[in-house]
Amino acid sequence: MIRVFMVALAAVFFVSAAHAKDSLVDIFENASQSVGALYEKEDGGNMSFLCSVTAVDKHEGATVFLTAYHCVKRGTSYSITLDGKTWQPARVWKIPGYEVDPKEFPRAWQDPKTDMALFLADGFDVPLIELSDATGQKPGSGVVMVGFPLGVAKIAYQGIVSGYFNRPGAEQDGYQLLQIFGAPGSSGSAVIDTATGEVVSVLVSAKTSRVGLPVIFATPIDYRRYLREVPTGMAASVGGDK
Repeated sequence: MIRVFMVALAAVFFVSAAHAKDSLVDIFENASQSVGALYEKEDGGNMSFLCSVTAVDKHEGATVFLTAYHCVKRGTSYSITLDGKTWQPARVWKIPGYEVDPKEFPRAWQDPKTDMALFLADGFDVPLIELSDATGQKPGSGVVMVGFPLGVAKIAYQGIVSGYFNRPGAEQDGYQLLQIFGAPGSSGSAVIDTATGEVVSVLVSAKTSRVGLPVIFATPIDYRRYLREVPTGMAASVGGDK
């Protein structure tokens, strides 16, 4: 009887594991279609890789791409590619309100910085990854990410939410702490909840702890409430490289 029970339990385990694997593969495949690379045009016309972007919405016919605000540069023009072969012009659409107009949208001392930005680009017909309405995932929640570490290739990663940086008054207060791979070029990658398939945060930095383990910071997606539209004509004057 015990042997029969163990065989049945093993069968359930392997079926569940296979289903979870298939679900993860599906999430990676779907996300990969929506993930692109953000480039800037340098003096002389050369294209330089900046960060990863993810298609999350539509606005007046254009595709909305999510990324990190520190990927935004001053006085430059942008392009987005999904396959590394064709590029479409992109423009800054929404950034933190205090960067648009600090008088109208002041950042109080206790408010965290919002390392998040939205771009608009025409000419894309790709699946959109929905933004989550959740305010936070419990530590241990599974997440995946597709990005361009070092600007080399589109690569998928699996990890978990390790916790939250709870330090009122700090610039990263409320940011997610992730146990997942990160490298330059991964910035701007959408972090996707494996349970819902929705974007829960935006990867912004990878720092090394004293014991050598990576500590990955990500801006919670609900911080998009701090974003404001960039007025026409102002886009060239905004950016994090001040």
